[in-house]
Amino acid sequence: ALEVGLADRKRAAVEELALAKHPALAAARARVAAARGRQVQAGLYPNPVIGYHGTEIGNFNTAGQQGGFVSQRLITGGKLALDQAVAGKGTLAACFQLRTEEQRVITDVRVRFYEALAAQRRVALTGDLAQIGDELVAATRKLLEGGLKSESDFLQAEIRADEADILLDNAQNELYESWRRLAAATAVPNLTNPILCGSLDAPGQQLDWNECTAYVLGNNPLLRDARARAAQAKLALCRAQKEPLPNVDVMVSVRHLVPTDSDVANVQVGIPIPLFNRNQGNICAASAEWTAACREIQRLELSLRDQLAEAYRRYANAWQQSQRYASRIVPSASRSLDLVRRGYETGQVEYLILLTAQQTYLRVSLAQLDSLRELRTSEALLEGQLLSGSLER
Repeated sequence: ALEVGLADRKRAAVEELALAKHPALAAARARVAAARGRQVQAGLYPNPVIGYHGTEIGNFNTAGQQGGFVSQRLITGGKLALDQAVAGKGTLAACFQLRTEEQRVITDVRVRFYEALAAQRRVALTGDLAQIGDELVAATRKLLEGGLKSESDFLQAEIRADEADILLDNAQNELYESWRRLAAATAVPNLTNPILCGSLDAPGQQLDWNECTAYVLGNNPLLRDARARAAQAKLALCRAQKEPLPNVDVMVSVRHLVPTDSDVANVQVGIPIPLFNRNQGNICAASAEWTAACREIQRLELSLRDQLAEAYRRYANAWQQSQRYASRIVPSASRSLDLVRRGYETGQVEYLILLTAQQTYLRVSLAQLDSLRELRTSEALLEGQLLSGSLER
């Protein structure tokens, strides 16, 4: 139920645009490429050294011994393979970081899309409310002129109309803000402002806490990144423990002895003795870093559970409210409006009562819209495994 497909083509198009244009994703892809480069570099063997070798120059007034040499360091203990394995875990972690950024972008786009869609509907509803307020003022003015209403009634009607106008102005400003934030989340600041289409209606079944927990924590890219870093730290510890194994330096030289007009060859092999430096400090540091990386996994899981508790509470509240509005409050307000309208048509209800009933229905509809917006945005956060904030650093 959590892995809901995108039912709205326009929202899917906005998401695809964000995945193609977002700078955070471009930076994450660059970090993956950099990690792969480090992985390749870590497995490369040291280059041989070639050079000139001259000794005993001036002996018997001659050029002495003239020649060249080639030297090579031989890496022992599988250190290069370990170096590459450590770098490989870094590449894996970078891939999970890219997946994290992708999910953040998608979640932000979905949240901003639903916010813009709700703001668009709010403008329409508050526009109707403002129109009713103007009609109420006009009707009250006529009744005042006919002596059927007091000046206090007229002033109350004007106050309601002004409040409705304020709500409309605020709704329009909210629509502008939500669209600009959607454009920023999409990474296209000059994105045009079309009429959005989509559904804010509540689903028929509430998401289960246990399912949400399993979904958010299972295959979470943040956790997988942390596990990859812990595995990298463990390999780095193994590499540090291999460091005391001495590498072998081999050098071969060929020289011509000018005084005796003969050629000689020399072979030199050197092995450092790990007498004082056995890499004790780096081994201790690597061990501590591995422990810290393992504890970071636990901390991150607890943090996700903490965030999930709040996110699910918001979702559950919004779902319950939307269900109550859909099943009882809105139908009751609609039924009341129908009864008042029929009474007005038969002359049994005054026009002011009809306008008041219409205002009540629209206010209830606005409250329902707020609950649906909260429901959809919190649902998008759960679908995105609590990953959002692609523009925050």
